[in-house]
Amino acid sequence: MVNPITLEIVNNRLQQISLQAGYALLNTAASPIVVHSKDLGFNISDHLGQCVVYSMWMPRHGTNLTYMLRACKQSFQGRIFPGDMYITNSPYAGALHNQDIAIIAPIFYEDELVAWTGCATHHLDIGAMNPGRAFLATDYFQEGIIIPPLKIMEGFELKQEIMDLFLENVRVPHLQGLDLKGQIASNNVAREKIVALVKRYGAETLKECYAGIIDFSEEKARERIRILPPGRYEATDYISCDGLFKVKCTLEVKEDHLTFDFAGTDEQAGIFINSALPCTVANVHNIVVCLLTPDIPVNEGCLRPIEVLAPERSLLNCRPPAPCSGSSVVSGWTAMSLAVRTLSLALAGSEESWRVNASWPSGHTGLMMSGKDKKGKIFYSSSLTGSVMGGGARANKDGLNFGSAPGSTTTSRLNAEEVEARYPILTLYTRSQTDSGGAGRYRGGVGVESVFKVHGIDQVQALFFWTGRGVAANGICGGKPGTTSMLSVKNDTKIMEILLRDLPYWDDIEGEEKIMPGRPLPFPLREPDVVFMSNPGGGGYGDPLEREPDLVLQDLLDGYVSPEKALSDYGVVIAGDDIDPEATKNLRAQKKAARIGSPEKQVPDSQASVLTGEI
Repeated sequence: MVNPITLEIVNNRLQQISLQAGYALLNTAASPIVVHSKDLGFNISDHLGQCVVYSMWMPRHGTNLTYMLRACKQSFQGRIFPGDMYITNSPYAGALHNQDIAIIAPIFYEDELVAWTGCATHHLDIGAMNPGRAFLATDYFQEGIIIPPLKIMEGFELKQEIMDLFLENVRVPHLQGLDLKGQIASNNVAREKIVALVKRYGAETLKECYAGIIDFSEEKARERIRILPPGRYEATDYISCDGLFKVKCTLEVKEDHLTFDFAGTDEQAGIFINSALPCTVANVHNIVVCLLTPDIPVNEGCLRPIEVLAPERSLLNCRPPAPCSGSSVVSGWTAMSLAVRTLSLALAGSEESWRVNASWPSGHTGLMMSGKDKKGKIFYSSSLTGSVMGGGARANKDGLNFGSAPGSTTTSRLNAEEVEARYPILTLYTRSQTDSGGAGRYRGGVGVESVFKVHGIDQVQALFFWTGRGVAANGICGGKPGTTSMLSVKNDTKIMEILLRDLPYWDDIEGEEKIMPGRPLPFPLREPDVVFMSNPGGGGYGDPLEREPDLVLQDLLDGYVSPEKALSDYGVVIAGDDIDPEATKNLRAQKKAARIGSPEKQVPDSQASVLTGEI
């Protein structure tokens, strides 16, 4: 049996190698979605392909890399040699969606297979019917090139014909070629350091460490699950995009095992919102490891007690030819929202109730623009300001402001200066969206609203899509829902004249406003046109009348809550720049008394989302 001190040293060293490999990609890649947004994952697995270090970067890539590693092993069984690397982006081989490309590498020491590594990242383009995510696709074949497991490195040599095939099929090869080579470099960095670890401890000791690391995590994960009250916890959410689609989840807690069952979810759709099963599983895993077991080393063992079921040919387990390029930000986010909800319902009755989260939004706003800048150079921007949402309130603190999807622990957005330096875009303002967070004892996180325009050129080709219209993240334990998303355009404004006088807010800008449909056809966005994107807020936790008045006042000063909502939702009376304690006490007493015999309508805690009637 391996020495526990050695086990701990090896475990920490492997985690550091995973981080260093990720930094190697960031230092060699070129696309902003990699370098700045950090949309990547890096796994280290044992000689059998069992995950030992789950992605230290975006967690949900960790599960997908395991799926894709196993697909590569199966495809090249008996033909795996030193210096080989494999490439795949197939959602059915494990990718979140086909813009996520993985490079998988076996690691050998003296001709003995001692480990596997894998690096995945989101690529700007994949050669679909339109740049980026194919939100107009009606079948699988319109969504761009699908790469089954192929060798991209053989005997430490790049297979140029595979690289050429890829670069011929994408719109920004000068960036994506560097991204792909950066992924190869990250595996090389990890290989060098893992080989050094084998030389220090020996292959057999390293294999014993793998088993010990995995077994420890499984034991601790099962201990954590046992604190949850056994039972079934149900929640429902909706995808709002050219219609309304139902997604249902039942979590069954049984001893030391969790089963997330999505039976009752609508059948797969004829638009891009579907998810293949690996994406669904990854998004559920993402929530469990971030909400229930964040203090336990995440690896194969930590995930063994979790089972994810979804009916075949449903929104969360689609089959070709159903399009699924939106899975990572549509159906996948909905699966995460439901996992947060059902797991929180279970946690609420446990000694770990402090981990409870109100629902996170599952709506998404996305914008892609393409054209030529003022220098005549072709550009393509990917989702510059979308999805800066508020998180669900927690049982002991407010929800996260200005976040991404739940569990996206390392990702970030480009700041306005970076966007304007790269693209012909002028950001008029980006600010917190007042009253977007659900009211509660702890407030839901607030989303961001952004207003921007084309700048320096006459027009660009705009490709919008957005989901979540009329669907809000619900509160929990008496908390209220957050707001929904919104995307609209005002045409033919006099914005440049206005900017010479003042910095206007959206309502100050005159022009013909058009609320965008969920998937509008590509259209020209001209320099006088102004775009408004509003991102949803998270649900609240607990009774809003129990929130500390000082916190309400601070929210008011920060612009998170309006004076009207401070009064109506929180029962806090503001006099000048301060609280009127006596008036607040009386108003709250009146509001509580009014509930007696005629309870204030609350959406049941079993319901994950709120329909506002604005679908």
